[in-house]
Amino acid sequence: MTGPKEEKATHRKRRSLKATKSPAAEAELSEKAPMTAEVKLEEKPPAMAEAEPGVSEKVVYVGQKPVKNYVVACMTSFSTGSTKITVKARGRAICKAVDTVELLRRVFMKSVELRGISISTEQVAREANRKANVSSIEITVVKT
Repeated sequence: MTGPKEEKATHRKRRSLKATKSPAAEAELSEKAPMTAEVKLEEKPPAMAEAEPGVSEKVVYVGQKPVKNYVVACMTSFSTGSTKITVKARGRAICKAVDTVELLRRVFMKSVELRGISISTEQVAREANRKANVSSIEITVVKT
């Protein structure tokens, strides 16, 4: 039998896995496997991922971190040679994505211009095989 501390830790991990909405996290939740204290390290930070090798386009995924972290991620991508960045967010993080691009354009890098905005709705599987619609946005900015 588990104590109250272990139950709280398990509940926190489940909640954090639900918040990530990654395919691996959803698979782990759907299998209802026993929770372990194993930490998985990713090769790249979750805020940035390269689109394709040889293409100077980067993708910045906006989530729960402060807006300034995503602005710094965009500025770092531009300084390393990228000419095009796509800022992606869904759900409640959409306002942070818009704030990120606006701060980048108006305050930090005036040479960046807006290239396109794409909005869509994605279906996400929730607990008990329920499906929910989640809004998402992709904002593309280009360094001129």
